[in-house]
Amino acid sequence: MNTAEWIIVSILSLTLFVFLVLGILLLTKLLDLSRDAKHIMKQVERMAKKGNNIVNKASDTVDDISKTATSTAKSIKKDATTTTGAVKDAVVSVVAKKFGLKDEKDTSKTKSKD
Repeated sequence: MNTAEWIIVSILSLTLFVFLVLGILLLTKLLDLSRDAKHIMKQVERMAKKGNNIVNKASDTVDDISKTATSTAKSIKKDATTTTGAVKDAVVSVVAKKFGLKDEKDTSKTKSKD
């Protein structure tokens, strides 16, 4: 082989070596990136489930309040101030049930009956 052929072969082999090394580095970085993306997606999925649970609980609470207020409003007179007070009492009682608190109005009613 003459000198020109050796130079061409050397340049081509060096170029091939550089592209192989860059390809391997790129592949490892892409694998790391895909692992990070998978981890982030799992966190987002957990957050979405928690958010969905919160929305469902809030929806249930609103439904309970609405049902209680509707039934209370039907059972009392149509006076606006009385209805407002009854709705307030209904909301307090439903919230107290949801959070496990004692409803002060219920306990005062039972005391006055004794």
